[in-house]
Amino acid sequence: MLFDDLSRDIVRLLHFPGDDDYTYQYPTPSRISSKLGVNFNVVKRRLEDMKESGFISEKLSMTLNLGYLGMEKYILLGMVPTNDVMKIYEEVRRNPPSFLESFYRANVGPPTENSMVVMEVLSKERELNEKLEYLALKYKNLSILDNSIVKCSFELVTPENSHERRTLENLRDGNSLERRILKTLWEDTSLTVPEIADRVYPGGMGPTKYRTVKRTLDDLVKLRAFWLFPQIDSTKIKGKMMIALTVMILNEGKASTIAKIRKVLSKNYIMYRNYYSDWIPVGCIYEGRKDYLDTLESLSKEGLSYAVFEDFYGFSTGIWPLQ
Repeated sequence: MLFDDLSRDIVRLLHFPGDDDYTYQYPTPSRISSKLGVNFNVVKRRLEDMKESGFISEKLSMTLNLGYLGMEKYILLGMVPTNDVMKIYEEVRRNPPSFLESFYRANVGPPTENSMVVMEVLSKERELNEKLEYLALKYKNLSILDNSIVKCSFELVTPENSHERRTLENLRDGNSLERRILKTLWEDTSLTVPEIADRVYPGGMGPTKYRTVKRTLDDLVKLRAFWLFPQIDSTKIKGKMMIALTVMILNEGKASTIAKIRKVLSKNYIMYRNYYSDWIPVGCIYEGRKDYLDTLESLSKEGLSYAVFEDFYGFSTGIWPLQ
């Protein structure tokens, strides 16, 4: 599959909302072409090529800001014998535990007898050990690295008006409009706003339901209550390598850290997730080892602390977390 600067820029814009997005505008081919200043048909065809090749998913996936929902997420690292890692990978993919949000295979250096896996687990702190025991029993050759468990701290946005404050309060109510909108979007991220409105208000409210749902979606975007993103299969691009970085936020703050990331990785990053208050996950694609090593050196010169995972490959389970 062809992967060039246009492909990179399109994939970046499929991650929504971006830093400058404050209203709900699904990243359609039309909106992407307008932002990039590239012909609509060129963008549409490239998107189709990336989907047909399997590099990006047919529809966008979704993750929630659990900080607003009274829930907790942990990132776990585990080791699996290299000969067994794909067997466990496929087993998890077919029948994931209900509390597992994502599962990735990753390497941190030359091939060895063991491979690293990265998991995102939803759990109350008091229930975490029980879930770790479940994983150990279910996947016999998986060893969780206890000293690697990290609790995710989500970035929360302060509401600016009474409508946003009410939206934020309603997120805790399982029967609220806000929760119904999130669940509907989770089930199909490609739905238009009128389609979402018809599903959350079946047969009711008349023409005002569209405006109500659109305003609520705008609030949810501004508050960063959710994010949309494409699932990526790095094995579908030839002659390039994909790595994942976890960059720690500098003392001078997140905005400064992101500015440095975008400066150093301007040619290589395809996404960064501005979800957390302590670190920023970044995905990058490189043509060769030298380019990759030179970039890591540049990150260090900028004073950025990071962890790097090579051969990063995996999936989100798609399980609705608010069971």
